[in-house]
Amino acid sequence: MIYHSPEHNYLLAEWRGHHDSESARLGCQRLLQEVYKTGSKRLLNDSSEVFGEWKELAAWIGATFIPQLQQAGIEAIAWVNAMDWPARSCVASSVHHTPHPVVTIFDFDQLEEARHWLQAGS
Repeated sequence: MIYHSPEHNYLLAEWRGHHDSESARLGCQRLLQEVYKTGSKRLLNDSSEVFGEWKELAAWIGATFIPQLQQAGIEAIAWVNAMDWPARSCVASSVHHTPHPVVTIFDFDQLEEARHWLQAGS
């Protein structure tokens, strides 16, 4: 699910349940569309309740998708870590594939910490 907070100019992307490479890629495409649609500058990417392994997509997320988010206007991403180890590992490796810091990305274990960081101006 993707929610827009016009008050704080950020999107909340909630990733829930099992995801594989195909569903993760589709979710990323929907998220990018919402960034363009809303003009949001910040993203709260909540992966806390996702599970599954999509490590073959991690490089694409870091090298292609995160720069696409930046090109669409995203300036900061607060990424809440998955509690499921394979998914958490995929999230972590995605960030390492980013060629250079195109956006400010910070990872969190708690949603409220991530939300506070975004609202404080990262």
